[in-house]
Amino acid sequence: MAWDDLCSLPFWRLDRLLVAYAAHEPTLGHQEIERLVSDYPSQRHAALRAQTILLARKVARTKNLALLDEQLASLPEGQKGFLSETRRLREFVSEITTLQAQLDTQQRPVFRAETARLLCTTIENVQHRLAGFHEPLASEFRKATTAWLALARPQLAEAEAVRSKEPTPQVFRAGDPVDREQEAFVPRSAIFESLEQQVMLSAGCPGLVLYGRRRTGKSTILKNLSGFLPPSVSICTISMQNPLAFTSLSSFVENLQNAIASALGQPISTDKHDLQGFLEFLSTYNGVLLEQNRRLIIALDEYEQIDKKIETDVFPEDLLATLRESIQSHRNLTWVFAGSHEITELTAPWTSYLVSARTIEVSSFTPEETRLLLTEPLKFSPSWPKDSPDRPRFEPGFWGEGGIEHIHAQTGGWPHLVQLVAETAIDLLNDEKETRLNAALLERAEEQAIVRGHNVLYQLLHGESTLPGEWEYLEGFRASAIQPPPTDPAVFKSLRRRLLVEEDADDAWRLRLPLMARWLRVRG
Repeated sequence: MAWDDLCSLPFWRLDRLLVAYAAHEPTLGHQEIERLVSDYPSQRHAALRAQTILLARKVARTKNLALLDEQLASLPEGQKGFLSETRRLREFVSEITTLQAQLDTQQRPVFRAETARLLCTTIENVQHRLAGFHEPLASEFRKATTAWLALARPQLAEAEAVRSKEPTPQVFRAGDPVDREQEAFVPRSAIFESLEQQVMLSAGCPGLVLYGRRRTGKSTILKNLSGFLPPSVSICTISMQNPLAFTSLSSFVENLQNAIASALGQPISTDKHDLQGFLEFLSTYNGVLLEQNRRLIIALDEYEQIDKKIETDVFPEDLLATLRESIQSHRNLTWVFAGSHEITELTAPWTSYLVSARTIEVSSFTPEETRLLLTEPLKFSPSWPKDSPDRPRFEPGFWGEGGIEHIHAQTGGWPHLVQLVAETAIDLLNDEKETRLNAALLERAEEQAIVRGHNVLYQLLHGESTLPGEWEYLEGFRASAIQPPPTDPAVFKSLRRRLLVEEDADDAWRLRLPLMARWLRVRG
């Protein structure tokens, strides 16, 4: 078949001919389609139809649903007919891609089963929606969704088979910052409310110090702020343990500029990575926020790293002056400094630069928060529809008579340790093929928890004992449950600040957390 390049009339059903040509001679066929799209206006629409059909048949043969987004990147768009619907089609497929990617990273059966079920449902919904699309999208991509379901359903069957072997779902995790989508999470309502009040001050927030001892959940709070603050508030979080943030001043500035621009969905407005350029950058984005009536939280997690870099001359002290200037001038930006040290413990003169900053303390769980975590661990996970009966829950009796109160007392409500005991207890329960805890199983769970949590307990008790005589005083609790308070005022103040001790009768001291006392006796 041949045609004149000057032909001004569309060739009838040329798209079918092109598809057949590409099937017979793939390289030449695709080259011809590209030529018609680029250089032949009268035949362009037919060529785009052929391109779309071939792409639909290609993605129908995919073996990995997580790659669909990438494979459909070249799907043509336009203003009329089927071309006006390809953007919506890509949005539908993006949901499938996201769910498959999420499924690929999940390890716990309860989440894999739910995500696999949602993946199948989403593909079926896309299949139904496509019935109202123009051709060739309707017929070609409906065939593709049938092939995608053939990949998704075996994953669901496998996930449900594995889940059926796990009598009690393991949703607790003691470790990295909690992801509320798939791990036990309880919102720290008082802290979220304080953050919202400060961020939304009409005159701007004078900076915040989010202070709490190690493993009390500061990073978890920052990770899960979205959804608990007004929609007009965007969040940008930088970990100061990331080498991109602390290698040099320029890398710190560049990393923070990229993160801020990404959080606001704005292009980078500067290539200057010194303090002057940084302040100009912040002024530009503060202006954007002001115009849009929005706020931005800039959270520096483990901000003590900045103090160490100032001490070793990696960062200049002028960085603190720049931060103070931003706090005072950029009223739509809220700086949050999260760390496990009080600001007075640091070497650089932070208090003089952040003299107006408000402190929000992250303390241990209240008894009510511990109960909510242990009974409704996934209440705030978006992985299940609201009020879904499939959402994992634990009746209070599951933890044994008085079990919740016992766990809270043993851990002092320390968030990491509550998760640690709960995680260990669920694993032990499943190993024993039991359906609920009793006092004996809970006792065994605590014995195993001090082994699993050795590194954390060591750091909290021994690693942070930096003053002369501090660790030696704590070692005294191996032999006796109570001791007189230390005579050294610095040790006295440090142990109180670290939340390790409490007063007993006759002004004697004891370790506040029985789980820590157990670790000290057995492994300390």
